[in-house]
Amino acid sequence: MDEIEKRFNAITWEYADKDLSAIESIENRIAETGKKFRLISYTDLVEGIPFQYPQINNGAPHFITNYGEWTGLDRRIIGDCLGYISMKTYKKAKFFGSALVIARLESKPSDIFFEWMKEMGALKNTQEDSVLMFWSDQVRRAHHWYAYGKIP
Repeated sequence: MDEIEKRFNAITWEYADKDLSAIESIENRIAETGKKFRLISYTDLVEGIPFQYPQINNGAPHFITNYGEWTGLDRRIIGDCLGYISMKTYKKAKFFGSALVIARLESKPSDIFFEWMKEMGALKNTQEDSVLMFWSDQVRRAHHWYAYGKIP
């Protein structure tokens, strides 16, 4: 087990592992995107997915809408879910599946993704050249995993 896996194992997930149906829907969308060698926006990723947690809306479905309208709660849920999915893909094949999820206006993942990758020990710094090299490698690895079942 490497240091990144140890860091993943130390995380207590607030939302992700408590709604496995939502996680499965998100994983499927990421996998379908990867098979087509594409990227998916945060909005398209969660569109129409009901998130259900006992502590939110008395357990009634919570839907996350357009990116520009997200609340702090919406961001915490999505971040937690994407982190959890990255943990699963990293443990399985040493890549971060959430690298395929982007902000439409920036055409890349949020700065929070890269800051988290640095905290996890996967990215040395958040300078633009390092970020782009890291991200392009993760996208390549994810595309090949989802399309061919192996990392190049």
